[in-house]
Amino acid sequence: MKNYIHQDLCKKCKLCIEVCPVNMIGIDSRGQVNFLPEREEICLKCGQCMAVCPSDAITNAKSYYKSIFTELPESKIDYSSFINFLSTRRSVRNFRNEKVDHESINKIINALKYVPYGAAPEKMKITIINNRAIIEKALPYTEKFLDDVVRWVDNPLMSAIIRHKKGQETFNTIKNHLYPISKLKNYKLEYGDRITRGAPAMMIFHAHKRAEEHTNNAMINATYAMLAIHSIGMGATMNGIIPAAINKVKAVRNIFEIPNEDEAVISIIFGYPKYKYQKAISRFNTKVYYRE
Repeated sequence: MKNYIHQDLCKKCKLCIEVCPVNMIGIDSRGQVNFLPEREEICLKCGQCMAVCPSDAITNAKSYYKSIFTELPESKIDYSSFINFLSTRRSVRNFRNEKVDHESINKIINALKYVPYGAAPEKMKITIINNRAIIEKALPYTEKFLDDVVRWVDNPLMSAIIRHKKGQETFNTIKNHLYPISKLKNYKLEYGDRITRGAPAMMIFHAHKRAEEHTNNAMINATYAMLAIHSIGMGATMNGIIPAAINKVKAVRNIFEIPNEDEAVISIIFGYPKYKYQKAISRFNTKVYYRE
């Protein structure tokens, strides 16, 4: 099916022309609002034109009014409620020994229907592990991987290779964050599970290694998932160790059944919080510059 504007429904308000991010809608030779044939191949299938159209006059090749569009709710969250919601969210690393119910997981996934994206959202994948035994099976391999990280950073040649292959940002993250914690044996299983913190469930965000915008898409999805988890009374924290182990250790990749051609970007450990926090933490370390 191609993009199409039903002229009998079109009110010629031209809102679709205004909101199209790739300027592929315009006025044709007959004076009608229409898709420009020479630009249709760059259509993002974002649905912006359909969402703004007051008369449902547009058919998009991958979007259908009855299947993916819903009427906007009348009420919106006010700023005060929004800030209160954000302030009550904490990174949770202590969980009750309780399996996450399927209804809660479905609610989290349902929230991801509204995730914005950079490009190619259909290439994003999420693997959900709702089985503590599977998570525990991967821990010894991940522990060894973290020991290897210490050994690699301590070796000047390996450090140079990591910096060259992964870039300065990733290398600095490893050297200044992961390395010192691992070197002090924080992640050794003899002291308990400080890798996945005993979480009953995990979400892994991954995509083909060459998929467009997959790193940004994964982080956006993970952020929405974190907020959805908080909204239903559960706790979570993002975990970068498991994805790193997946990408480097075949045994961990196999345990979580991540395709060989995929890159794991980020994971979330989640479950029911064991403790209740009494205070919100308000911090703002980001530098802000105004140009007026």
